Amino acid sequence: MHDVAGGLAAIHAMGILHRDLSPSNIMVADNGIAKILDLGLSRDAAVTSTDVTRAGYLVGTLRYVSPEHVDGRECGFPSEVFSFGVILYEALSGTHPFSAEHDMSLLYNISQRDASPVRTRMSACPARLDRLLATCLAKSPEDRLQSMALVERELEEIMRLSDWTSTETLQIAAPMPGHVAPQNPYGNRVMIRRREDFFGRAQEVRRIFARLNATPPGSMSIVGERKIGKSSLMNHVYARSVRQRNLEQSEKTVMVFLDFQQAKQMSVESFVRELLGIANIELRGRLDVSDCALSLDGIKDLVQRLEADGFRLTILLDEFEAVTANPNFNLEFFAFLRFLANHYNVSYITSSARDLQVLCHDKEISDSPFFNIFSTVRLSVFDRKEAEELIRKPSEAACKPLGAHVESILDMAGLFPFFIQMACSHAIDYLNDHPDAGAPDFREVRRRFYEEAKLHYRYIWEGLDTHEKSTMLRVARGKSMPDALKHVLEELESRHYVEPAGGRPRLFASTFDEFVRKESRDGGTSLLGRLFGMKSG
Repeated sequence: MHDVAGGLAAIHAMGILHRDLSPSNIMVADNGIAKILDLGLSRDAAVTSTDVTRAGYLVGTLRYVSPEHVDGRECGFPSEVFSFGVILYEALSGTHPFSAEHDMSLLYNISQRDASPVRTRMSACPARLDRLLATCLAKSPEDRLQSMALVERELEEIMRLSDWTSTETLQIAAPMPGHVAPQNPYGNRVMIRRREDFFGRAQEVRRIFARLNATPPGSMSIVGERKIGKSSLMNHVYARSVRQRNLEQSEKTVMVFLDFQQAKQMSVESFVRELLGIANIELRGRLDVSDCALSLDGIKDLVQRLEADGFRLTILLDEFEAVTANPNFNLEFFAFLRFLANHYNVSYITSSARDLQVLCHDKEISDSPFFNIFSTVRLSVFDRKEAEELIRKPSEAACKPLGAHVESILDMAGLFPFFIQMACSHAIDYLNDHPDAGAPDFREVRRRFYEEAKLHYRYIWEGLDTHEKSTMLRVARGKSMPDALKHVLEELESRHYVEPAGGRPRLFASTFDEFVRKESRDGGTSLLGRLFGMKSG
């Protein structure tokens, strides 16, 4: 990184701004010297520029733009000091200092939120280097070092004075020359970000956009179990290309995505600040709302300006139970959201593990008419066609087709998309580990799958009550169901943990059946014995 600082200082010394500094534009030569590439977006530093096009799009790689880039202000050498600081922070900690699930949230974090000190992620980082990074990542250009030459000089001093004998390092494996690590299209275990990686849910997508296209637009509540794909569906709906294809007035619809997964104790003030901040970024080049007050009245002002210009507003609220269960949000707040939906072209899309009313911190709020504006989309298992598509298409694109093994995979994983993805991932890993194998060894794939899946099975199991566990165990053992447990069986079938099979119920996957049987054996007393005080014999 010292070489990068020196190279960027040399470029600046010629009066040139790079304008797209990112790791992809840095190459380490065979002799270990780092070089800066791609000056295609560079310009004369003497030319005043905001680095925002007339259409409102930012110039450069979004993850490495500066706060003044985001805010549409003039950019100079200190902007590239900031970009360098982001890259250095990533190199030291292995994480982006302003990471977020979505581009607009990322830009909001860059503009508004301070990075955690790098020493919180890498304790061996010298204090002086930690201070240098904090200075490089300052929000105001005036608070940063004003040139890369000063950054280079400071790095030289840090390298000369600091103790580099610590054994704490980031273990990043470099690829062997001429070797590309085989890819696994199923390796992702978090929210699906890319549209081309999203499979299934066609019916749910149609329902959501049908509501958004109505006049006035309708609101939707996406409800489903953990790992069922709620966030992935919301992200798919939010994707600009999907909006353009499905919305009748895509250019006149503004979407603001608020992710509450990491904001469990937010306040009304922070909610307002983030909503207005992301809306301002979304609207750049179309409507200036930067002067809206940071209050509920400011949100109303935003909505009225949008309405006057013919815009619709859709607010996506992922993990919305973080708001409904938060005592910082009172009845007045939810009444305000309902007021917006009732009087303007405003709609909401929320996601939650259960119905929102059940997750409210106060009965008065759960009885609020706010929740009456929602239609519910309940996410469940894939149908057979969607499951086969998830197995076939990504594996074929990776030149490791699994279509011939659909039955083995579905027996192992059932129709839950998360477990299908997990099973396919282990099948592809096996083929990558054994390039001469004509097909996966499904005994080994099943063993690997079970080791990972049992942690999630345990989460499911521990969320069940004693009657549900008793019912599952009876299903696993093929025993008849007493009348007293038939309503429990129906509930488990509605959640697809139990599936009807030729008139005889079975658990959704053979590996889950195996897990339930093991749970009943571990501990010396059967589940039924623990329920009724009987020892297993």
